[in-house]
Amino acid sequence: MSVLVSDLLVIGGGPAGLSAAMTFSRLKRTCILYDSGLYRNQGVKHSHTIAGFENESPSDFRFKMRQDLTKYYSNTFTFKLGKIIELKKLDNGLFEALDDEKNKINAKKVVLATGLKDHMPDIKGVQEQWGKRIIHCIFCHGTETANAPFGFLLTKNNSQMNPKLVESMLKLWRSLDHTDKYILTNGMDVETEQGRKDAGLEEKYDLVKKLGYNIISTPIESMAENSSETALEIKFTDGKSIEIPAMLLFPEKFTATEDSLPILTEGLLGDKLSPFGTISPPNTDLGVSGFPPRMGDDPRTNVKGLFWAGNSGSFVANVTVSLAQGQTAAVFAGDQLGEEDMLKL
Repeated sequence: MSVLVSDLLVIGGGPAGLSAAMTFSRLKRTCILYDSGLYRNQGVKHSHTIAGFENESPSDFRFKMRQDLTKYYSNTFTFKLGKIIELKKLDNGLFEALDDEKNKINAKKVVLATGLKDHMPDIKGVQEQWGKRIIHCIFCHGTETANAPFGFLLTKNNSQMNPKLVESMLKLWRSLDHTDKYILTNGMDVETEQGRKDAGLEEKYDLVKKLGYNIISTPIESMAENSSETALEIKFTDGKSIEIPAMLLFPEKFTATEDSLPILTEGLLGDKLSPFGTISPPNTDLGVSGFPPRMGDDPRTNVKGLFWAGNSGSFVANVTVSLAQGQTAAVFAGDQLGEEDMLKL
């Protein structure tokens, strides 16, 4: 068993983790990044709203960041393809980690960029089409669905979120001029008051009918790409079916990833994960850091020297936001190290 020593350990090789590593490497301090190879946008082939990478593959974006880290910072940066399976803070203030090859890592600071897992409704075929013909955001993937049939899937487990999804459908998606607009409620009967409430249509039912949305309340049996690979075929329990190129769906639940659950413990974090599976904000006043300028999110946890970035602490963060959060976490980590060094002078 080898022992690796580093100023910073970054756990997670998505945009947030890579951004944290690149920013921290600018300090000429040592940094080790562990990438499990598991990413939230695993099935996505094209990404959007990323400056300079419009319509490019997310994997190409990650590859370019890794390539730049190796090209410009190899004297202090180390990339490891593998998993961290244990993480704890020692009494001396250092963090001790163990990877899946039983190598030990001692680090002064840690950035958790471990991502999230989206949980889909229990409908056959949904998981396989997630990030492909089933999407969640107009800005991330919606524009390309314009001027064609489109569907909005509302599920009972999302009853609290459904009113917001309906608002988004009416405020944002209408400008895409979908030729046929379907609202699928998967068994919620919108002819009843409770069904309309569960579907988020309680206040907007008359409006969506007036605007020509086709509401299908029949439970969904399955969905899959059709044989010609041109559309999503949705089959209902009454034997009927429709074909649409794409459909909107919001996950019913978010949790930490399988890889990160063993390390994101209450013992490490000093708090439970939030209901969204994310690292909770500090529950005590840690004081206000004068550096760096705030960028919207505080990357600190309840544990000094332990930071978060990206979806591990923000379930709505896209690639661009995650890049900024990774940068913020790295600067906070560098600032703490500098302060600790000054106390030794």
